Amino acid sequence: MKFTTKMIAVSFLITGVTSLSTAAEKYDTGAFRTVTKLCYACHGTPFYQAKQIDDDDWEFYFNTPGKLEKLHKDKPEGLAAIHSPLFKKRKKRLLKFFIDNSKFSGAVNGCDANFCGTNH
Repeated sequence: MKFTTKMIAVSFLITGVTSLSTAAEKYDTGAFRTVTKLCYACHGTPFYQAKQIDDDDWEFYFNTPGKLEKLHKDKPEGLAAIHSPLFKKRKKRLLKFFIDNSKFSGAVNGCDANFCGTNH
């Protein structure tokens, strides 16, 4: 009887840990924090920013040389963010985050420890 109880407890523990780790990886929290740090002042929350355009547009802006700089030419804070080492280091991760959470991606993120709502 004790063995069965221990097995049930262990199975619940494994299931709980697995579900928590899966839930924690719905999106790249490093990219989320980077967007929050660099872009929040002008663009609002990362998910709100990602939903503004679709995945093809995100790829176009990130992969066309000089396109992001041209969009931010009148915004010194935005240019500084684009030229920052943090942005350059995480550019591929940021693009993936934006594509995964873009307008037609189907991603609907609710409240979690990092974010709640999409208010700008």
